[in-house]
Amino acid sequence: MSSDSFSGRSPRPRSDFEIALLDVEVGFTGRSSEEGTDKDIVFSYLALAVGSIWFLLMFSSHYSMELSERVSSIDRLLYSLGTSFFQSFLIWILTLTIIKRTFLRTPSIALLGVGSAVAVYYIVELSLEIALLTMRWDIIWANRVLTLLGARMTEAMTQDYLPSQNWRLWPVIYLTWGLFGAAYGLSKTKTKTFSMYFLIGTLVILAYALNPEYANYNVNGARTKLLYATSIAILAFATFRYYSNISDEYMVNRVKRLILLLAVFDFIMAILIMDPPIFLQSIAAYLELIPVIGSLFSPLTEPGVPPSEWGGLFVNIIVAAAGCVLGLGVGILLAFGRQSKLPILKWPSVSIIEIVRSGPLICWLYFAMYLLPDIVDPLFSNPEDFDNIIRMMVIFSLFGGVYIAEVIRGGLQAVDSGQKEAAMALGLTPIQTKRLVELPNAIRTTLPTIVSQFIGLWKDTTLLFIINILDFFKIAKDMPNTDLSFLGYFLEPLYFSAVVFWVFAFYLSRVSIGVEKGLGLIKDGGGEKA
Repeated sequence: MSSDSFSGRSPRPRSDFEIALLDVEVGFTGRSSEEGTDKDIVFSYLALAVGSIWFLLMFSSHYSMELSERVSSIDRLLYSLGTSFFQSFLIWILTLTIIKRTFLRTPSIALLGVGSAVAVYYIVELSLEIALLTMRWDIIWANRVLTLLGARMTEAMTQDYLPSQNWRLWPVIYLTWGLFGAAYGLSKTKTKTFSMYFLIGTLVILAYALNPEYANYNVNGARTKLLYATSIAILAFATFRYYSNISDEYMVNRVKRLILLLAVFDFIMAILIMDPPIFLQSIAAYLELIPVIGSLFSPLTEPGVPPSEWGGLFVNIIVAAAGCVLGLGVGILLAFGRQSKLPILKWPSVSIIEIVRSGPLICWLYFAMYLLPDIVDPLFSNPEDFDNIIRMMVIFSLFGGVYIAEVIRGGLQAVDSGQKEAAMALGLTPIQTKRLVELPNAIRTTLPTIVSQFIGLWKDTTLLFIINILDFFKIAKDMPNTDLSFLGYFLEPLYFSAVVFWVFAFYLSRVSIGVEKGLGLIKDGGGEKA
């Protein structure tokens, strides 16, 4: 029995901080042998004090390291904070396990907590040592525009003998940022949560774009335009959050569909602005004659940047977006086609699905490079119009579409027959039934798998470098050859590209989880809400 039981005293009431602290301790080390006594909270404060003192000692020790050519004062500060925090976290867990004897009451949780803390500490220490003390990141700073836009766009942005084409990117960025803020304004995401993550993301982008070290572009101009984009996103979020608060749900859903259509338009606009086709140049030339708005369309009267000169992360995003946006449309058509009872729809859909998904993506990329131009040549008066990037977009759309088709087909088979019968009883046509009843239910229930396909397509864009398209991964691999002083530094670009691809994939997964929560699909039995 505890000392409190012998003395007849009941434990004093716990404060909110103490309750939260004890809950955290149980999650990491298990239940204490002194649980429910005043001695338990005393031990908690003691372990917290030991961890805090250890943090101060380790931080002082790490921060006393001498600066060198590779290690700046900021690198030293970040390394000292990171290693000291996780080492003190390990000491805190060890202290709790020993003085509270949690290994006697819940040995498995205590062992798992200590083992996890040890693993996290060594992984974090190794990662920070590599990232901050060993690696040479000036190779990244010196090639920022190259990794984002490719060699030709970099040349146009940084050399006076070529007209700068970077203005073509900013309308797309402004619209993208505005749609980003509007989408979150209409979502269930809390304002505080959005503000925190948006601030962190904005600071990271500004720090990456506005670092003057090795900058070969106008940093001040980029700062102004990025601040404009940030302001547009904040204004869009505030406007649509206010609208969602004062409007009924069906009205909010209408605006969400409009945002979705604008997102597709944003994707198409990016391609048209970068390389305006002949018909768009003709329309712009006609609109140029209008006195008030004519100057807005005058830049579109001239040819832009052909897809053969696109490169960097821009290519990966465009190709992945084509695979997701167009692939979803292709997948929906093929899914309904495969389920159709009409042979003229069923068997072509089955053939396309089975043929395309039976071959690896790299084979279809080579097919697009060497055979696809001969197949579609009669459709183009100028063969150069069917550029390599356009071919990759076609292949990624088709390849992603066949897999999404099978996913959606599984969702269509799960739609209750009673819903179809109810739709027919209400007088809906077969097309309306598929569009308004079957498809929404199929996509909602298969959303996690669809997003997994999107993430897979995003990662598969790294295969573009095999066929010598200057995508982000290809440029990162060849970045050490851009300057004699960078020879041999091939790990830094590869680590950087790995982080960038992970960030995009992780964000897609978070968006998917947010949508699933809104549909009630996170917990068991949430299908009724969908």
